[in-house]
Amino acid sequence: MTMNYYAQRKSIKSDGTMDAINNRYGERNAMERQYHLYCASACENAAGNLLDEIEWGTLESGILERKVYVHPAPAPEPEPEPEPEEEEQEP
Repeated sequence: MTMNYYAQRKSIKSDGTMDAINNRYGERNAMERQYHLYCASACENAAGNLLDEIEWGTLESGILERKVYVHPAPAPEPEPEPEPEEEEQEP
């Protein structure tokens, strides 16, 4: 019996909306590799997502491995501190 493998990535963007689900299908080695590529991308988080859920497995038996990355929300930029006013000195 031939197994049908998949790798999948689900992401929640920084504005709270869900990104399109990314599914790939193929041979076992290729889908395990794709799973690890998705994991590496989630670790880097260049897209600034709040959450990434990544899994791979077979259509027949389900998930073989699954990871969830919860990224901290970006900290707000601190307001610049006002420059202290110079006091005039009396002669």
